[in-house]
Amino acid sequence: MRFIIYSKALYANWVYYSPDRIAFDAGEGISTILGNKVFAIEKIFLSHGHADHITGLVGLINIRNTGMGDTEKPLTIYYPEGNWRVGELIHYIKKTNRRLQYELEWVPISAGARIQLFSGQCDRYIESFATQHTEGEISLGYKIIEERKRLKETYRDLPQEKILELVRAGKRDEITEIYAKKLFAYGGDSTPLDPDDVREVDILCHDTTFLIDDEREDFKHATLSEALEVALRAQIQEALFAFHISSRYKQTLSELEAKLQEEHPHLPFKVIFIPPGRVFRYE
Repeated sequence: MRFIIYSKALYANWVYYSPDRIAFDAGEGISTILGNKVFAIEKIFLSHGHADHITGLVGLINIRNTGMGDTEKPLTIYYPEGNWRVGELIHYIKKTNRRLQYELEWVPISAGARIQLFSGQCDRYIESFATQHTEGEISLGYKIIEERKRLKETYRDLPQEKILELVRAGKRDEITEIYAKKLFAYGGDSTPLDPDDVREVDILCHDTTFLIDDEREDFKHATLSEALEVALRAQIQEALFAFHISSRYKQTLSELEAKLQEEHPHLPFKVIFIPPGRVFRYE
């Protein structure tokens, strides 16, 4: 299991990414649904300060202090610098949790920040980027990026035997290059993302509050057609997660999936609708 996702617009939204023990946002119910998995989380990345993305922190922070798990494991929460709603929540949590057994750190960040997740043969890190949701409130999206090695372009057509010969001759570093493999991007609630910010990621989790364009009343969220355009322009490699869908559509998702397949039979990636109010797991 790579992802556990819960999304119900206006109520609760969050993503748990198990390989790196991180969460994106922490809406209501995250502790109830994850259970003891909340003790595995090491870092949480908040996109913005609306209640459906942060109120689950109140229970999560308390459970990690009193539940049946590693109550001394540190937790770091990253959030958009200057976001006043998150600031108010920090003040409340500090005031009501004066005896935490573990280290809780709040780290304000801006677009372009890089947070290390894993160091070893392949470094993996989070990179933040700016998003637009509501006027006057700072919001961020996040990418999981892994540094990998590959053959330089000039060597890729060589026979395998010749490549092995160069490696044995001690020229591995000469014939290889490090590149950034973008594994996942999360935009939170937002208007359409900039395709350049999520270019060539494997999986894009994009706001699709309105599956029908004409039903959007104001420009605070994205539509399905806009998310598809972003994904196509960004050359998404594996899947588009249609996220933060309005509850009005929960009875018609299968029909919309069939219609999408009919209208776009040759999309180069999967489109996966995250059903409102239901736990979704992705391997």
